[in-house]
Amino acid sequence: MPVKDLEPAEINPAQLRKTAWKLVLVMILGAAGILVAYKMKQSQKAEENRDRPPVVTKIKKMLKAKNQQGKLVNMYDLEGKIWFAVPVCVSQLDENEPALTMMQELQKHYAENDEVHLVLFSIEGVDQGVGSEQLAEAAQKLGLTGPRTWWLTTGDTAKQRGFIKDQMRLGLVTERGAGIKFWFPSAFSNLSVGYGDVGKYKFPSLIALIDREMHLRQRYDFKEVRDFQEKAKAELKKRPSLIDEEGFDKVLFAVDELKKTLYANTEFIIKETRTGSQE
Repeated sequence: MPVKDLEPAEINPAQLRKTAWKLVLVMILGAAGILVAYKMKQSQKAEENRDRPPVVTKIKKMLKAKNQQGKLVNMYDLEGKIWFAVPVCVSQLDENEPALTMMQELQKHYAENDEVHLVLFSIEGVDQGVGSEQLAEAAQKLGLTGPRTWWLTTGDTAKQRGFIKDQMRLGLVTERGAGIKFWFPSAFSNLSVGYGDVGKYKFPSLIALIDREMHLRQRYDFKEVRDFQEKAKAELKKRPSLIDEEGFDKVLFAVDELKKTLYANTEFIIKETRTGSQE
């Protein structure tokens, strides 16, 4: 249409008022939406757990890999053990901070329990420049060291990513586009606290719990619940009265609630005499 044929848009006051009320409603429902979404997540997890952590799958294919000391290890060596697993990128530790912080806590919590192990699977192999030396540096930086903590890599990045995704069910590794920013709130950051460029890879920040029979029992997303918690805190600053909303306190302490679930599930598995039973 030629420019000269264009006419000013007709302003409808009723429609403007309707739009304004919609915006106000969105603001009011912001906190409610956070609460509902969190409750739905927790209800689903409670149903999955019932009175014991469920079996998600059994790890059937094992991986041979080198650890941070350059020693070749086999996943079969973890049979009869209880272990936690997490994907990790040594050049993007900040982005996986919620899971890695929890791994640090687990290492301290089970320091006296020789049955509990920690396994960190690198999403990059030696063919991508991540070998035992790079893993050892990251391990020292985070204090995640010791004979019961393995940082693993292989010479085949595609193979280990396939194992992480298909056997461990810890998600898909994808490459990001350029120019994306990420909030760095952690002690792992080489930057000051604030926004910085994200790393090359995107991958889930999940922790898996595996039992003595190599059953994957549960996965815990501490990044997701931290995001719920931070959104709730932001809404509370805007509307202090939200503290009186039933269940809102659970969202404010969502990370602690997930920790309780993780520890309860782990203790159940430690006491198991056979899968799913303590009898």
